[in-house]
Amino acid sequence: MSYKRGVEAMELNVQSLEVEKFESMRQSFETDMKNLKEKQLLLEKHDRKYNALVYGMPEKSDENIWKVIDDLMINYLKMEKPKAESFPFANAHRIPARQNSGEKKRPNPIIIRFIHYADKELFLSHGSHLAGKNIRIVDDLPPCMKEARNELAKIAYKIRSDEKLKTRIRHLGVTVILETRTSSRDQWHIRKQFRCC
Repeated sequence: MSYKRGVEAMELNVQSLEVEKFESMRQSFETDMKNLKEKQLLLEKHDRKYNALVYGMPEKSDENIWKVIDDLMINYLKMEKPKAESFPFANAHRIPARQNSGEKKRPNPIIIRFIHYADKELFLSHGSHLAGKNIRIVDDLPPCMKEARNELAKIAYKIRSDEKLKTRIRHLGVTVILETRTSSRDQWHIRKQFRCC
Protein backbone atom coordinates (compact mmCIF):
# COMPACT_ATOMS: atom_id res chain seq x y z
CA MET A 1 0.00 0.00 0.00
CA SER A 2 2.72 2.51 0.92
CA TYR A 3 4.61 1.48 -2.22
CA LYS A 4 1.57 2.38 -4.33
CA ARG A 5 1.23 5.77 -2.57
CA GLY A 6 4.91 6.46 -3.18
CA VAL A 7 4.54 5.72 -6.90
CA GLU A 8 1.44 7.94 -7.10
CA ALA A 9 3.28 10.75 -5.30
CA MET A 10 6.22 10.40 -7.70
CA GLU A 11 3.85 10.48 -10.72
CA LEU A 12 2.20 13.65 -9.36
CA ASN A 13 5.63 15.17 -8.78
CA VAL A 14 6.72 14.32 -12.35
CA GLN A 15 3.47 15.72 -13.76
CA SER A 16 3.92 18.90 -11.75
CA LEU A 17 7.50 19.26 -13.01
CA GLU A 18 6.36 18.68 -16.61
CA VAL A 19 3.64 21.32 -16.28
CA GLU A 20 6.18 23.80 -14.88
CA LYS A 21 8.64 22.97 -17.66
CA PHE A 22 6.00 23.36 -20.38
CA GLU A 23 4.80 26.64 -18.87
CA SER A 24 8.38 27.91 -18.76
CA MET A 25 8.90 26.84 -22.40
CA ARG A 26 5.61 28.50 -23.44
CA GLN A 27 6.64 31.79 -21.80
CA SER A 28 10.07 31.55 -23.42
CA PHE A 29 8.47 30.97 -26.86
CA GLU A 30 6.09 33.91 -26.35
CA THR A 31 9.01 36.18 -25.43
CA ASP A 32 10.98 34.97 -28.46
CA MET A 33 7.97 35.56 -30.75
CA LYS A 34 7.48 39.06 -29.38
CA ASN A 35 11.18 39.84 -29.90
CA LEU A 36 11.06 38.45 -33.46
CA LYS A 37 7.96 40.53 -34.27
CA GLU A 38 9.69 43.64 -32.95
CA LYS A 39 12.83 42.92 -34.98
CA GLN A 40 10.74 42.28 -38.11
CA LEU A 41 8.87 45.57 -37.57
CA LEU A 42 12.15 47.46 -37.10
CA LEU A 43 13.51 45.91 -40.32
CA GLU A 44 10.38 46.93 -42.22
CA LYS A 45 10.59 50.44 -40.75
CA HIS A 46 14.24 50.64 -41.81
CA ASP A 47 13.35 49.46 -45.32
CA ARG A 48 10.84 52.33 -45.59
CA LYS A 49 13.33 54.88 -44.21
CA TYR A 50 13.88 56.55 -47.60
CA ASN A 51 10.14 56.81 -48.38
CA ALA A 52 7.80 59.75 -47.90
CA LEU A 53 4.02 59.74 -48.38
CA VAL A 54 2.08 62.68 -49.81
CA TYR A 55 -1.64 62.81 -49.00
CA GLY A 56 -4.16 65.13 -50.64
CA MET A 57 -2.21 66.18 -53.73
CA PRO A 58 -4.76 66.74 -56.55
CA GLU A 59 -4.88 63.88 -59.05
CA LYS A 60 -5.51 63.89 -62.80
CA SER A 61 -6.15 60.81 -64.91
CA ASP A 62 -3.31 61.51 -67.35
CA GLU A 63 -0.78 63.00 -64.93
CA ASN A 64 2.98 62.78 -65.10
CA ILE A 65 4.00 61.93 -61.52
CA TRP A 66 7.33 63.77 -61.86
CA LYS A 67 5.55 66.99 -62.83
CA VAL A 68 3.16 66.54 -59.91
CA ILE A 69 6.13 66.20 -57.53
CA ASP A 70 7.85 69.25 -59.07
CA ASP A 71 4.60 71.21 -58.62
CA LEU A 72 4.38 70.07 -55.00
CA MET A 73 7.97 71.03 -54.24
CA ILE A 74 7.99 74.41 -56.00
CA ASN A 75 4.43 75.71 -55.55
CA TYR A 76 3.38 74.10 -52.26
CA LEU A 77 6.60 73.45 -50.32
CA LYS A 78 8.18 76.70 -51.61
CA MET A 79 11.47 75.09 -52.58
CA GLU A 80 13.70 76.84 -55.08
CA LYS A 81 13.26 75.41 -58.58
CA PRO A 82 16.93 74.40 -59.09
CA LYS A 83 16.94 72.60 -55.73
CA ALA A 84 13.61 70.88 -56.41
CA GLU A 85 14.80 69.71 -59.82
CA SER A 86 18.11 68.43 -58.43
CA PHE A 87 16.56 65.80 -56.15
CA PRO A 88 17.42 62.29 -57.38
CA PHE A 89 14.46 59.99 -56.74
CA ALA A 90 14.58 56.21 -56.86
CA ASN A 91 10.86 55.95 -57.64
CA ALA A 92 7.48 57.61 -57.18
CA HIS A 93 3.91 56.56 -57.89
CA ARG A 94 0.35 56.79 -56.62
CA ILE A 95 -0.93 54.04 -54.34
CA PRO A 96 -4.63 53.13 -54.03
CA ALA A 97 -6.29 54.81 -51.05
CA ARG A 98 -8.85 53.16 -48.82
CA GLN A 99 -12.15 54.91 -49.36
CA ASN A 100 -15.00 54.89 -46.86
CA SER A 101 -18.38 54.34 -48.49
CA GLY A 102 -20.38 57.52 -48.97
CA GLU A 103 -17.24 59.63 -48.64
CA LYS A 104 -16.05 61.98 -51.38
CA LYS A 105 -13.25 60.34 -53.37
CA ARG A 106 -9.90 61.52 -52.12
CA PRO A 107 -6.80 61.66 -54.31
CA ASN A 108 -4.64 58.57 -54.07
CA PRO A 109 -1.52 59.18 -52.00
CA ILE A 110 1.90 59.43 -53.63
CA ILE A 111 4.81 57.41 -52.32
CA ILE A 112 8.25 58.82 -53.09
CA ARG A 113 11.46 56.88 -52.56
CA PHE A 114 14.47 59.15 -52.20
CA ILE A 115 18.01 58.06 -53.00
CA HIS A 116 19.49 60.23 -50.26
CA TYR A 117 18.06 60.30 -46.75
CA ALA A 118 19.11 63.96 -46.31
CA ASP A 119 16.98 64.89 -49.35
CA LYS A 120 13.96 63.21 -47.78
CA GLU A 121 14.53 65.06 -44.51
CA LEU A 122 14.81 68.38 -46.38
CA PHE A 123 11.60 67.56 -48.27
CA LEU A 124 9.76 66.79 -45.00
CA SER A 125 11.16 69.89 -43.30
CA HIS A 126 9.27 72.08 -45.79
CA GLY A 127 5.96 70.55 -44.66
CA SER A 128 5.15 73.63 -42.58
CA HIS A 129 4.34 75.43 -45.85
CA LEU A 130 1.33 73.12 -46.20
CA ALA A 131 -0.48 74.63 -43.18
CA GLY A 132 -4.07 75.39 -44.09
CA LYS A 133 -3.98 73.21 -47.20
CA ASN A 134 -5.46 69.73 -47.44
CA ILE A 135 -2.07 68.26 -48.29
CA ARG A 136 0.29 66.58 -45.87
CA ILE A 137 3.61 64.81 -46.13
CA VAL A 138 4.80 62.15 -43.67
CA ASP A 139 7.34 59.38 -43.22
CA ASP A 140 6.33 56.02 -44.63
CA LEU A 141 5.88 53.54 -41.77
CA PRO A 142 4.80 49.89 -41.47
CA PRO A 143 0.99 49.49 -41.48
CA CYS A 144 0.54 49.02 -37.72
CA MET A 145 2.60 52.16 -37.04
CA LYS A 146 0.63 54.12 -39.67
CA GLU A 147 -2.61 53.13 -37.92
CA ALA A 148 -1.19 54.26 -34.56
CA ARG A 149 -0.04 57.55 -36.12
CA ASN A 150 -3.51 58.11 -37.63
CA GLU A 151 -5.19 57.47 -34.26
CA LEU A 152 -2.79 59.86 -32.55
CA ALA A 153 -3.40 62.46 -35.30
CA LYS A 154 -7.13 62.43 -34.45
CA ILE A 155 -6.31 62.91 -30.76
CA ALA A 156 -3.80 65.66 -31.63
CA TYR A 157 -6.41 67.52 -33.70
CA LYS A 158 -8.82 67.47 -30.75
CA ILE A 159 -6.08 68.68 -28.37
CA ARG A 160 -5.16 71.55 -30.73
CA SER A 161 -8.82 72.53 -31.07
CA ASP A 162 -9.93 72.15 -27.44
CA GLU A 163 -6.80 72.89 -25.43
CA LYS A 164 -4.99 75.22 -27.87
CA LEU A 165 -1.71 73.30 -27.48
CA LYS A 166 0.94 72.57 -30.08
CA THR A 167 1.30 68.89 -30.97
CA ARG A 168 3.75 66.65 -32.76
CA ILE A 169 3.81 62.96 -33.51
CA ARG A 170 7.10 61.13 -33.71
CA HIS A 171 8.26 57.54 -33.69
CA LEU A 172 10.99 55.95 -31.67
CA GLY A 173 11.78 52.32 -32.38
CA VAL A 174 8.37 50.63 -32.61
CA THR A 175 6.62 53.26 -30.47
CA VAL A 176 4.56 56.12 -31.93
CA ILE A 177 4.42 59.11 -29.57
CA LEU A 178 2.10 62.15 -29.33
CA GLU A 179 3.71 65.11 -27.60
CA THR A 180 2.29 68.51 -26.65
CA ARG A 181 3.58 71.92 -25.53
CA THR A 182 2.05 75.36 -25.02
CA SER A 183 4.60 77.36 -27.03
CA SER A 184 7.86 76.96 -28.92
CA ARG A 185 9.77 77.98 -25.77
CA ASP A 186 8.40 75.02 -23.78
CA GLN A 187 9.61 71.44 -23.62
CA TRP A 188 7.65 68.70 -25.37
CA HIS A 189 5.67 66.44 -23.02
CA ILE A 190 4.50 62.94 -23.89
CA ARG A 191 0.71 62.90 -23.96
CA LYS A 192 0.02 59.45 -25.38
CA GLN A 193 1.97 56.64 -27.01
CA PHE A 194 1.32 53.35 -28.80
CA ARG A 195 3.78 50.50 -28.83
CA CYS A 196 3.27 48.58 -32.06
CA CYS A 197 4.26 45.06 -31.02
